[in-house]
Amino acid sequence: MPLYARKRDANERDIVDGLRDLGCYVIQENNVDLWVLPPRSTSWTPLEVKTEHGRLTSYQNKLHQDLRDNYQYEIPVVKTLDEALQALGMI
Repeated sequence: MPLYARKRDANERDIVDGLRDLGCYVIQENNVDLWVLPPRSTSWTPLEVKTEHGRLTSYQNKLHQDLRDNYQYEIPVVKTLDEALQALGMI
């Protein structure tokens, strides 16, 4: 994995703290920024966190494209806690 993938976006801490405050179990990763298990759920959801002007790296683009093309799966890209909650179906 490229070293730049380990850098965290500035807004990630607020999103993680907000999700945990609402009872979610959150794991911070490197391939995908967050794995989130909402309360009373049995399914993990991956989330990619970006800042307002952030973009996916070439590695992330390739991963997202592979998941779309081969598994019809989309990893939500979120910039705010509200976007994360929407992606998780919590609002």
